[in-house]
Amino acid sequence: MSKLHGRNREWASVLRFLSAPGGLLAIDAPPCCGKSLLLHEAVAAARDLGYTVVLACGEHFAASADVARALDRADSGTLIAVDQAHRDPAALLALLPRLRERRITALLTLTSAYAGPEVRNALAEHGCVLELGPVGDDVIGLMTTTLLGATPHPDLASLIATAGGDPHLAGELITGLREEGQLEVDGGVARLRGGWLPRRVSELVRGQVDALSAEAARLLRVAAVIGRAFSPREVVTRTGETEDALRPVADEVLASGLVVRIDERLEFVSDLVWRAVVESMPESVRHALRHDTAVLRAPDEDEPAGVPGTDAVHEVRKLAVNGRLGSAIALARESLAQDAPAGAVAELHVVLGGILLADGRPADAASEMEHAVNAEGAPEPLRRLAAAGRLLSLYFATGVPAGARAMTVLTAREREPSDADVVMAATVHSCLEWSDGNFAEAVYWGRESTRWEADRPTAWWQSQAAVSHAMKLSALGEFEQAERLVRESPEDDDEAVTAGAPTARKIARARVLTQAGQLAPAAAAADEGLCTARDRGLRILVPFASTVLATVALQRGEIAAAAEHVRRYRADLAAGEAVLHSGQYDWVELLLAHAEGGPDRVAELARGRIADAVVARRMLVDEPGAAPWLVRQASAVGDRDLAGDVVGAAERLAADNPGFAAVSVAAGHARALLEGDAAQLLAAAGRHRHPWARANANEDLAALLAEAGEADRAAAHTTRALRIFERMGADGEVARLRGWPDVNGATGVEWRRLSGPERDIARLVGAGMTNRQVARQLYLSPHTVNYHLRGIFKKLGISSRVELARWAHEQQTAETSTV
Repeated sequence: MSKLHGRNREWASVLRFLSAPGGLLAIDAPPCCGKSLLLHEAVAAARDLGYTVVLACGEHFAASADVARALDRADSGTLIAVDQAHRDPAALLALLPRLRERRITALLTLTSAYAGPEVRNALAEHGCVLELGPVGDDVIGLMTTTLLGATPHPDLASLIATAGGDPHLAGELITGLREEGQLEVDGGVARLRGGWLPRRVSELVRGQVDALSAEAARLLRVAAVIGRAFSPREVVTRTGETEDALRPVADEVLASGLVVRIDERLEFVSDLVWRAVVESMPESVRHALRHDTAVLRAPDEDEPAGVPGTDAVHEVRKLAVNGRLGSAIALARESLAQDAPAGAVAELHVVLGGILLADGRPADAASEMEHAVNAEGAPEPLRRLAAAGRLLSLYFATGVPAGARAMTVLTAREREPSDADVVMAATVHSCLEWSDGNFAEAVYWGRESTRWEADRPTAWWQSQAAVSHAMKLSALGEFEQAERLVRESPEDDDEAVTAGAPTARKIARARVLTQAGQLAPAAAAADEGLCTARDRGLRILVPFASTVLATVALQRGEIAAAAEHVRRYRADLAAGEAVLHSGQYDWVELLLAHAEGGPDRVAELARGRIADAVVARRMLVDEPGAAPWLVRQASAVGDRDLAGDVVGAAERLAADNPGFAAVSVAAGHARALLEGDAAQLLAAAGRHRHPWARANANEDLAALLAEAGEADRAAAHTTRALRIFERMGADGEVARLRGWPDVNGATGVEWRRLSGPERDIARLVGAGMTNRQVARQLYLSPHTVNYHLRGIFKKLGISSRVELARWAHEQQTAETSTV
């Protein structure tokens, strides 16, 4: 059983099935998800239970004499086990009624997408279907720790997250990393030593690709060169085929499980699969496909490839403006390799560097900008622009080491404030000072960088000056100034990545609106920004947009949507070299942990993050409500050490930044919670500029007053918190607070320890629904409902559905009384 990482619930279902002879269980999953492994473990368990086992493979079970004899004997003590049963759908359809007629025990594995709808309907009619889907982050985390015998470093955990919740793929990744010496364990923490994909992962995915038809494999590889997400039209453009001709091929690719449909686009099922498809191609194939994408024409377009000189610059920009960044990169490099005229070389390098930065490849971008700086005959304004791009790229690629170069630029006396490299140096220095918790220095240089108007030419990535400063102002509660910075969209000269600056500003504005408590417009702006970033290949902007959407979803109570956003940005972070630096990535994961697992799960994750001074500071700097919220969660599980560590970090940040109210209020709020100081909580509730933090302060004060027996004052502050959440549009927070037991007095404190999904299940079960009915209502499997139900019973300290019905009724009464 040790091999079945993350499949404890599924394994329990198999054992229950085997405990009562007779019947059919079909294990349905995409390729390479571990269904065959589960089958073979089940066969071993069946033999231990006394079954006579007949094992057959999908291609041959119809002609198997052993299967025929087992059917003739009609002995329920015989188990017929068929692996990959979808490989002969006709034989499977003929087998199913015979199994039912003879009451034979049968266990099958298949990928129903390959078998077709008739088989799926027949399986549901003749037996039970156990679907293997992605497992939760907690399962992957436990599996990782078990396999490694150590705690994974965040970088390693992020890489494993790119498996998209597939325990088999994650297990192969971990095993491969260990086999190839890419891991080192020091002090109980496992860290990455290499960055290449293990052979066993590449071979696993290559096997799936090779199993496809030649046309489907070609489509998949072309799509992989485009990116993780792609549209059918993009594939049509690059292959020269018609959409009608590609449709059956696309259906085959979708059935493989390697690709899924997301609205109107297709997307590789996980970032790890996408990366493995790319890396599993021979280099010659990859080169040929990239060359093809550079020279193939979209309808009615005339795109000469490899043209040296100013024509090449024009054609590169033309490709990039349509979001075809891969084609633009290939054409630019090909043109540079053909000895373009000296006057065009610097411009090509600058344009290529900007495209590479948009694609999330800052080290490569820095290299191109370096070439432009040193190019012969480059005009001085273009050289300064290249120096600015080199500095920003180094900042994204290396972080702190870029600071010394920024200071060198800022202290050079011959420089002018309007020089592009001076503006960018101020921006980078400001960002690094902010991350270090030096607010005065950060705000000064950020303000200066946005006041200076850079000389022409300009590029899309210079929007970083306004974007980064707006983020700082928003964290300090200066929402109007922050929004003004990102609402205004001055034109730039970048004719290549035209969507870059507007999209960066839109996503930043979404973050400002979220912190200002305007969730509806924030969601709209973030969604629009994310769609544009994905469509135009602006990979560097995608993860941060996902954090905004996840935050909004959590405050609205949309847990499943938030979890999907977090899953995607984890994969993006692991795959890309650069993102917009922020403490939001860690912060949103803690919020999601609370929604899914309550304070216990938050405390478990927070201990590691608070122990890392850099991570803790960045999170507290970017999210003023983080410190008191973390103290609340730590107190809920009785972890006073963690609460004290959070308070200490918040107070150090406040002491280092006198005059900045946002951090001093947050530190005072956190200290007041730790010490149970109602007067200080009241002061925090009145001073917080951020609506979410202000509502939390009122809620914390209400809890303290309720414990002191001051019911009227507690109710008044609960109402204030509710009104703030309602104005924000934070429906999830409203629903949670209306069910708060300390104020309503209808339920025990355990109820609020349930996650959002657990409360949904509890209410439906309490209303008299069966597990199967609840599963249909919530789009879950009955096994998942049963798993959650056991957790609910444990948290509430009850043992029956009757008791749960009483709890649910009291909760409903409490919510009704507050409306």
